[in-house]
Amino acid sequence: MDEKITLDLQRRLAEIMNDSAHVVKLGGKEYEIRALKPGAQWLIAEESCKIAKAEENNFSDLIKQFAMSKPAVVRCLCIAILNDKAKIEGPEYQALYDTIMWDTNENEWMGVLVEVLQMLDLEGFFRLTSAVEMIRKMALTRKKKAERKQSTHKQNGAK
Repeated sequence: MDEKITLDLQRRLAEIMNDSAHVVKLGGKEYEIRALKPGAQWLIAEESCKIAKAEENNFSDLIKQFAMSKPAVVRCLCIAILNDKAKIEGPEYQALYDTIMWDTNENEWMGVLVEVLQMLDLEGFFRLTSAVEMIRKMALTRKKKAERKQSTHKQNGAK
């Protein structure tokens, strides 16, 4: 198979291998996004599961669903920009969220989100979203079973 790799793909591969910063602009301010850590990828996958309308999504379906959920877009942008557990769990996250939500133009968000999603291994990303969805369903099933069991136990105890 003699497939040609485009210059864009070569550039992107070099950025990933060198952990080069990808600079994005939001509201006139520049932010650096580096290769996403697995934890950041997981959190972005989790956000996409929260807004997913169907289990089998493709990239364009996902973008359409994000377009309907502006807070989810901003959360993903914050995760990608911070790309560090301590920062995501710390005050930096809320400060960045507020800045993006209140001081930038939402027309810029989707372009940056597409760039962020392209930074992910999409096959792995969709595998992650499927895993998150499966875990969510399993937890919900367990919770419902426990509630039914507790309800049945209370009813039997009341007799």
